[in-house]
Amino acid sequence: MAYRFNMRHALGALALSTSLVAGGAFAEPLHLKMASPSPAGGFDTIMAQKVADKMKAKMGDEFTYELFDNATIGDEIVHMQQVRTGQIDITPMGSDAVELDNAWAVFDMPFMFPDREAVAKVLDGEFGQKLAASMREKAGLEVLAFGEIGFRQITNSVRPIKTPADFQGMKIRVPGSETRILTFKTLGATPVNMNFGEVFLALQNKTIDGQENPLNDIVERSLQEVQPYISISNHVYTPITFAMNAKKFDSLPDDQKAMLKEAALEAAKEIRALGAQKDEDLLAKLKANGKNEIIEIDRAAFVEASQPLYAEIGKIAGGTYAADMQAALQ
Repeated sequence: MAYRFNMRHALGALALSTSLVAGGAFAEPLHLKMASPSPAGGFDTIMAQKVADKMKAKMGDEFTYELFDNATIGDEIVHMQQVRTGQIDITPMGSDAVELDNAWAVFDMPFMFPDREAVAKVLDGEFGQKLAASMREKAGLEVLAFGEIGFRQITNSVRPIKTPADFQGMKIRVPGSETRILTFKTLGATPVNMNFGEVFLALQNKTIDGQENPLNDIVERSLQEVQPYISISNHVYTPITFAMNAKKFDSLPDDQKAMLKEAALEAAKEIRALGAQKDEDLLAKLKANGKNEIIEIDRAAFVEASQPLYAEIGKIAGGTYAADMQAALQ
């Protein structure tokens, strides 16, 4: 039986009070408190649920958990504070991870990842380990694995965006990272920082003209209902940084640490495969519905306009992170 907290129902999860000594049993039970800002269909929430399900399969009744989704106990910024103070144990972070570690600015270098094979090569390898070590040092968080928020697309209600010149005069909502703001300013838009939960109403009221997110998040939040133009840009790939309070992680027995890492990496790979399938299915559905104009961008024009960004974002990331990621992509 899965233990889960969300807006529709909440099930209490009690850790076992005594150690089990039967053959194959674990020396200690494990209880984890997790929180995600997205609804049940968001990839960050799905990944958290997958990890919980895998741990349940490994540990049985000796594993219990609470999963608060849909910003039940705060938005992503609140979750980042809560996981550092130990109020929650785990949270899946998206673009806002850069607020804790500047090295994550490398994910805002536009048009870096050609496909998910390149993503896996970079994030599951030495470069991903270097990033994880940095997050532990700077924020006190153990990165269990890198999942997927996805390749981001651009929507708006003004005109089709095919080249950077089409951004002229547009107010585009972006996450709060300095580098994402810099990117859209360089490309000609007026970037507006806004909590994702406020975006639908702002788009509906035309307080802002557009936004950028993966197709799954666009459809999950029904943004396509108030955004007639969808530009398939794949301009940035945002990973899920599946992070755990380092002190909590360090307190676990070695077997539980290994199981958590294994479960998170398995879930990460599954969520990337789901992301690829969802992109294909959602794009086909949007085209079939005929309510939105789907635009293929002039990628060469965007790459050319992005050239000044690479050095600037590299400086913000610090160290050799930008060069290291580019080298890992070779």
